[in-house]
Amino acid sequence: MMNASWFRRLLLSYLPVFFIVTSILFFLFIQAFNEQNRREALKANEFLASQVVQYLDNSLRSIDYKVLREMLTNQNLKNYFAPGLGNPVLDAIQAVDVIDELKIDFPLIHSIYLVRYHDGTVLSNGKTVPIDAFPDAAFIEESRKRNAQKWTGARNFQAFSSEAGVPVVTLVRPMGADADGLVVVNVGLASLKSSITRMYDPGYTFVDVLGPSGERLWNEAATGEASRGSGAGEIFSEFTSSYTGWKVQTGLNNGKVVKFALQFYNVWFAVAIAVVFIGVAWVVYVTRRNYKPIEQIVTLIETFATQKKSNGGQAQGNELRFIHTTLEGMMQQTKQYQQQYADNLILQKKYFFQELLEGTKRYDEAEWKAEMKKLNLPVLGDRWTVAVVEIDRYRKFTEEYHRQDQSLLKFILSSVLQEVAQQEGTDAWAEWISDRRLYAIVWLSDDREAEELEKKLFASYKDWVEQNLNLTVTVGVGLAASDLEGLRFSFKEAAYAMEFKAALGMNRVILRDDAPEPHNDLFELLKTISLFVQAMRLSDEEWEAHFDRLFRQIAESVLSRQEIVNTMQLLVQHYEREFADLSREYQELWAESLDRLLRRLEDWETVDDLRERCLDVFRDLAEQMQTIRQSKGHRSLILQIRKYIEENYGNPDLSLNYLSDKFDINPKYLSKLFKDEIGEKFLDLLISQRIEKAKQLMQETDKPIQEISEEVGYTNYNSFNRAFKNVVGVSPSDYRKQL
Repeated sequence: MMNASWFRRLLLSYLPVFFIVTSILFFLFIQAFNEQNRREALKANEFLASQVVQYLDNSLRSIDYKVLREMLTNQNLKNYFAPGLGNPVLDAIQAVDVIDELKIDFPLIHSIYLVRYHDGTVLSNGKTVPIDAFPDAAFIEESRKRNAQKWTGARNFQAFSSEAGVPVVTLVRPMGADADGLVVVNVGLASLKSSITRMYDPGYTFVDVLGPSGERLWNEAATGEASRGSGAGEIFSEFTSSYTGWKVQTGLNNGKVVKFALQFYNVWFAVAIAVVFIGVAWVVYVTRRNYKPIEQIVTLIETFATQKKSNGGQAQGNELRFIHTTLEGMMQQTKQYQQQYADNLILQKKYFFQELLEGTKRYDEAEWKAEMKKLNLPVLGDRWTVAVVEIDRYRKFTEEYHRQDQSLLKFILSSVLQEVAQQEGTDAWAEWISDRRLYAIVWLSDDREAEELEKKLFASYKDWVEQNLNLTVTVGVGLAASDLEGLRFSFKEAAYAMEFKAALGMNRVILRDDAPEPHNDLFELLKTISLFVQAMRLSDEEWEAHFDRLFRQIAESVLSRQEIVNTMQLLVQHYEREFADLSREYQELWAESLDRLLRRLEDWETVDDLRERCLDVFRDLAEQMQTIRQSKGHRSLILQIRKYIEENYGNPDLSLNYLSDKFDINPKYLSKLFKDEIGEKFLDLLISQRIEKAKQLMQETDKPIQEISEEVGYTNYNSFNRAFKNVVGVSPSDYRKQL
């Protein structure tokens, strides 16, 4: 039935919104609850991570300090490493006592062994063995090369080849000022992890420690336990030790946390389901109550539309389509008429306006007057004039105002013109034919002078716009006309008067009778253009004076816009001819400048505006041409100076001042040339030459380093040593040892 169908549609229109809203609220609540739990867990994990880092740093730093102190103060340890002194057996026994005391003081220490370089032995577990026979020989050799003094990452240590490796982290300290040996301390990772595990509950929380290379210190190999998988939990905090460089990562294990969150989730989910059912019951009740007036409306429409319904024009039971079709039939004629009138009237006026002014369609007097009457346009007299209103600085206008604001301001400009005309006892018909120009037909009364009316009307309009809007307009006015042909001629005259806006300026009224006759001297313009282009080609500083003279002549000649454009085209042609004989780099420079110049010639309004746009382009062109000329001379000079440096680097007096005196050039300017042409400073180039020569001498000769220092230009050995180390990374003596 129709009633049941309507009821279902009304009911289904409420329910989706209800479900959406309740679902969003439910989701937001759960998210907020989970986020709160996450924040609390994050704070707890940050505290745990900081405590683990502090414990690791304190434990390992204490071992490091104790070992260093024993190395510096314990005479027994020093005697063991001293070659050829005392009783070797007694020294070894006393050294073992020192090791045992350290292991007693610090239970985290797994093992300690001592390496002596002068006899190539290792003291480990009370036994002395050769380094080559010791299982940790590779680590000893690596530590000796890099002279390591920090804690290493996780590694396997074997005291005896028959034993299995034990995961440890190791501290290596060189013994003595000349590194006579090594003290190697191994801390067991299993003991270290056991100490840290007592600080948290592994059932809820995990703690990972990453070594200096990013490897995880506790893993299956290191501690005998399964490592934490990638999905075991989210990392909540991370701290990096400033002492060891290790990273400590903490987070929550997913299992119990998710279970904890789901307990609350189930409770709130049950509450939400109950609320949804209550809401559904309420929507059903409200729908039934509100359905009664709608039912009456449907009954009335059915009674009115019995004829259409009997024709089978709609589906049985689809009351929404039935209501729509019935109402559409009732209002069809009125709606069509209003739509046609509203849509076409504005366009009809605009098209008719263009046809009258442009002459695209022929009208006799009776036809165009009948059309104007049909369009509700004024017919006040037999004399008219055409005006062109142009928005000044239209580019700025489009940049400052949004498109909707532009449309509003244009509507205001059109309406104000009509109101000002009505205040003067006449009327105006205005249309925006182009984006920046408003064209208007103004009726002239018979009892007043047309010229006086034009001046007063358009001057009042221009002043109102300037005072009340944040813009100005320029108005061009054609001659008065008394027939349709005269009206079209007035349209052309108004557009021609607007051409002199470029020479006369903006924000003014230009009557066709007041438009000046051009009196330009083409020969003088061509002469000035030729002098200007020649000065630019020769980089003569007088080019700007010729440029100013050219635009002064254009302004004094009072040229129309098209004539000014023709003059600029002559200027471009002269440039094309002059630059055609220059080298390729000058031609490429002119091509780039011409592209900029042509873009700036597209949108200008006055001679002063055009002058500023062109002046920027020509200034850049002159500067770049001057730079090219200067760089050609400077390049050969700087190459000559560089060759001199390569041949005389051994001169200790070689400096910027020395070169400036020899080549007669300012030191500051010489320094700038080095940076611009070579790409590096003078001092950097000189040091590079000297150090490379020193390296070559050390490789190919056995000369003393002091002699090599003097030969490459360093009279002070300390200066040579410092410069060599800055460039190569090691001292000269170390470099020779490496060779």
